[in-house]
Amino acid sequence: MNKKNINNDGVVLFNEECGICNFEINHYKKKSNLKFENCSQLGDKYLKQLHIKFPDKSELAGVDAFIYVWSRTKGFQFLSKIIKKPIVYTISKGVYKVIAFLLFYRFKIKKYLIS
Repeated sequence: MNKKNINNDGVVLFNEECGICNFEINHYKKKSNLKFENCSQLGDKYLKQLHIKFPDKSELAGVDAFIYVWSRTKGFQFLSKIIKKPIVYTISKGVYKVIAFLLFYRFKIKKYLIS
């Protein structure tokens, strides 16, 4: 995880049009002071995985973004501590890529069928 982004000035970019993503993010909204922004119109890069964008233009994505969110959300700090363990972190990155891939294509297919 990028150590320089330890403050709370990041904006959580999430796909508000994805029911699963929106459901999960709503839990974090209730239990944190993080800033959230809908990224559903920003392009596929942001739809493929959770992103945190910082004022200096740096970003966190995927598992690192979740670690950032969980470490700043009441009741979820324990998850960030578990995921930071080297072996768990490595496995989580692989598992997340698969899940994110499936959710992204589910979203794209659903959006295609509706339009």
